[in-house]
Amino acid sequence: MVIGVLMLVLPGIVFILTLPFSSRLKPRLRQLYRIAGGIIVFLGSSISFYFAFYTGDQGGIAAYFFQITVILTYILFTVVIWIVNGVLRRKGHPPR
Repeated sequence: MVIGVLMLVLPGIVFILTLPFSSRLKPRLRQLYRIAGGIIVFLGSSISFYFAFYTGDQGGIAAYFFQITVILTYILFTVVIWIVNGVLRRKGHPPR
């Protein structure tokens, strides 16, 4: 039970804790990260909550797998954003 609640709540907490670090991103990427990341994390977790609390045992299993998908999608999204930011910074600053 505790692990399930942590899986549902932890992505939102991680997203909120990483918001100050998003200031290192380029302005457009920062805006994309905040909007799309928030949608991925909070909408995905909301759907998982719905599955877990309103659709019985089958919904609990669906919520688990859906939340795993949300977590993996958020991780992939974050990695891609940081890679794109690094590439854009290198293009903006030629090597010395």
